[in-house]
Amino acid sequence: MSLPETVEVHKLTVREFHALEAFLSPDRRHELLDGQIYVMSPPGNPHSSVLDELDDQFRMQRRPGLCVSSGGLRLSETTEFWPDLCLLETRRQGGGNPAARTARLVVEVSDSTLDYDTGDKRRAYQAAGVPEYWVVDVQGRRVLRHLAPDYAPEAFEPPGALSP
Repeated sequence: MSLPETVEVHKLTVREFHALEAFLSPDRRHELLDGQIYVMSPPGNPHSSVLDELDDQFRMQRRPGLCVSSGGLRLSETTEFWPDLCLLETRRQGGGNPAARTARLVVEVSDSTLDYDTGDKRRAYQAAGVPEYWVVDVQGRRVLRHLAPDYAPEAFEPPGALSP
């Protein structure tokens, strides 16, 4: 009598993910979602132009107690993203990337990843308790704003802000 074959999938932790980073392609950005590594497309010109404009606007209008960041954001023990922009509370404890609880706003500029940004990523940010999440739809020339707790999308078209 043979035993049934079982396959076990190991979900990486953020710590394990960081230990593997040296072996991942330095030319690509990598994110961890529910223990799985996602290889992100390199940003194109429209993405970069919109991101530069947003970064300038956010830095000029930054409120006291908040900082603008484009680094990693840890959502859980098995999920860490690299959003395009974040407004974070300036008080941080410990090393490593900030935790989602310090984020007031997360922004993803979406030139080619709209389904991922409005699907899996939206659900992950919502589950992590991020109070506000924007997806800048470059092709649709609009911003999809998601507010806690329900994260229902609200679309708006900022004047001139999405013209790369």
